Amino acid sequence: MQSTIHFYGGAGLVTGSNFLLESGETKFLVDCGLFQSQHACEETNWSTFPYDPKTIQYLIVTHAHIDHIGRIPRLIKEGFKGKIISTEATKALAEPLLLDAIELLEREAHRCNREPLYGKEDIARALSLWEGISYHQKKDLRDGFELEFLDSGHILGSAMAWIKRGEKSIVFTGDLGGGNSPLLASCEDLPRVDYVVMESVYGDRLQPEKEHRREALEDIIEDTAARKGTLLIPAFSNERTQDLLYEIRNLMTEKRVPLQPVILDSPLAEKITQAFLKFPPYFSSEVRARVEKGENIFAFPQLQFASTVEDSRKADHIPSPKIIIAGSGMSNGGRVREHEMHVLPDANSTLLIVGFQVAGSLGRQLLEGLKKVTFDGNHIPVKCRVEAIYSYSAHMDGEELLEFVNKGAKSLQAVFVVMGEPSAAGTLVQRIRDFLGVRATAPELGEQATIEL
Repeated sequence: MQSTIHFYGGAGLVTGSNFLLESGETKFLVDCGLFQSQHACEETNWSTFPYDPKTIQYLIVTHAHIDHIGRIPRLIKEGFKGKIISTEATKALAEPLLLDAIELLEREAHRCNREPLYGKEDIARALSLWEGISYHQKKDLRDGFELEFLDSGHILGSAMAWIKRGEKSIVFTGDLGGGNSPLLASCEDLPRVDYVVMESVYGDRLQPEKEHRREALEDIIEDTAARKGTLLIPAFSNERTQDLLYEIRNLMTEKRVPLQPVILDSPLAEKITQAFLKFPPYFSSEVRARVEKGENIFAFPQLQFASTVEDSRKADHIPSPKIIIAGSGMSNGGRVREHEMHVLPDANSTLLIVGFQVAGSLGRQLLEGLKKVTFDGNHIPVKCRVEAIYSYSAHMDGEELLEFVNKGAKSLQAVFVVMGEPSAAGTLVQRIRDFLGVRATAPELGEQATIEL
């Protein structure tokens, strides 16, 4: 039988993941994420969906990042009444992430003179429709379709959605982890499938050697402490913060770096960190064993939580050396902005980037050598050191993505490369064609493809 894939988000760009798989009256969505760039107030986030949400039977969610879940309550608001399916951990993480997103979206809506994208009642309704299942638990959908989640190794609970009907199948990868997290198991291999819709965030680049990332972090902590500066790390609340806390805890307990205050300035990250400890089956076997024995893998004496706005302000006045981990990960808002006002003009301090920075974001501009920043009318020179450790990225690099496809190449009829900037997606497409001889394309936003499924 024939099915059609519609690429309504995450095509030609990194964010806004949203794909529709349609076969007759059967319609499944995979992800429904927020489009992210310099501002959340993009027309694409507020525009009407290009399909009728009332006609969708299932929404399958690959993982709990806001560019994959951020418009789910909007989908509910516009009439979706079907079933939402993800892993249990993804469902648990989605609630605090969506509730946190409301504040930013409400500010953006006010700034752009729009109605709020959604409300808390829409999140509550979404969660009432949401079912969590385990990896490798087979789930019958409808019209002969079956769903199975495979571990993608990206963040806690992240999954590839393997959708089968008869002898044919397709995998929507979501985001793929390259084994960079010290907490998670590696991404599973691609099974024997006919089609893949896959990410390409780092499709055109290689990450530095992973085994040296901890040493690189150690060096940056030591160098900044020697200058009696502040090490500021803008970090995503979900996964990257937990990876860093785990690594810094180990470095301090092993006395490999100077002991100093470590301030986690993100109430959301604090909630997510506590949620992580409730899902030991999603960790690597080594970390899982420690958690199941009762060890809090994130706790150490130097760690402080800035739970209130007042705590956040006080953090800037704690004597250096110190480490501040704050949201947001791309410096587009959140509490990190206030800390950047103190750190950016200080030549003794360091701003450390540890994740992908979307085009147009402040984090991306700082990496590209921006010399002056304007916050609320204040012109701030950038004199601090700006460092990056890409090997903490939760994404596979170009070589790993190619090898991922290679392991399933014999059965593949087509690969659709999405969730990457055009240069990254285009490079990966060409390499899949040239090196593996597999048909590959990079669909544009709004395109569709017919497959046998």
